Amino acid sequence: MAEQSTNLSYRLASHDDYDAVIRMSKEIYGDTDYLPEFFHSFLDNPDTTIFLAVAGTQVVGLLMATITEEGRAFISTSGRVASAWRNKGVIWKLEEHQDTWIRQNRPTARYKRGTASTVNDFTKKLRKYKSELFRMPFIEYKGGPDLWWRQDPAQLAQLDTTGLPDVVPLQTADDDFCTAVQKWLPAGAFGGYDGKPIILVDWDPLTLRPANLKLLQAHNFKIYMLHYKGEASLSLANTYPTAAARMMSVTIYAMNDLTVRRHLLKHLEDVSRNNKNEAIQLSVFVGLAELEDPIHQFCRDALQMENLLDRKSEVIMIEIDILSSHL
Repeated sequence: MAEQSTNLSYRLASHDDYDAVIRMSKEIYGDTDYLPEFFHSFLDNPDTTIFLAVAGTQVVGLLMATITEEGRAFISTSGRVASAWRNKGVIWKLEEHQDTWIRQNRPTARYKRGTASTVNDFTKKLRKYKSELFRMPFIEYKGGPDLWWRQDPAQLAQLDTTGLPDVVPLQTADDDFCTAVQKWLPAGAFGGYDGKPIILVDWDPLTLRPANLKLLQAHNFKIYMLHYKGEASLSLANTYPTAAARMMSVTIYAMNDLTVRRHLLKHLEDVSRNNKNEAIQLSVFVGLAELEDPIHQFCRDALQMENLLDRKSEVIMIEIDILSSHL
């Protein structure tokens, strides 16, 4: 078994690999994996490439790259290795294969972006690159369909003691709006290759600019905004079904906990109205670290959801110049 990693081959995934990929992934993410829902659509996206590590005929590793920022960057994500092949360097060899392929086939995509959580073993390796740009706190909660507000989401209105106007769908995203929201981002969010602000959207780092917000809307992300007393706030949510629960990821960039709460209530109302009989597994990311504790308290005490993390957690955003790191 010591020579396993040298006997691997690497290739691009196809639709025919679905069963093998899901079989390999099931032990990693259990019944909350997003790949069964999106594998085929990822492959159909001309800007997304899925790389496989194969031992004989067995799929033992996967990594995905999606070109962003008008071809200047790519997001490396969805990394996974079969349990029998872990701690053998598979993911890093797969990453080398990915980077080589990008340099040869998408040469303008010089900057690799990715994320990892502080509860993930990959995080230790990411520190080696010294490529961390910023961190954001995130929380994870779960609530079943028997919660008091799930069957009648209109009841969530009684939790809205903020006194703020309702958040509204983002209609026109211009440069002025993006600039107004920037102040609620982590300081390191401006440390990328072009100095422009980076936001996280369902774990993926994207430059905060009108074109990206419009693209997210075209892919059915729920995006809300609030203008109040000269301040702007932004929230972005994605939801999808899994075997265990409906996964829901919400990122909120706002000035205080009251505004965060206003945004979150709107997203929860949306998902509960359309999915009353599914458990919800909720991840919430906030731009300002000081808002983590209040949103914990709100989810635990007011919404009466179950906390899934036993300690404070952060998402780490990295960026690597694959040309200079290759030299």
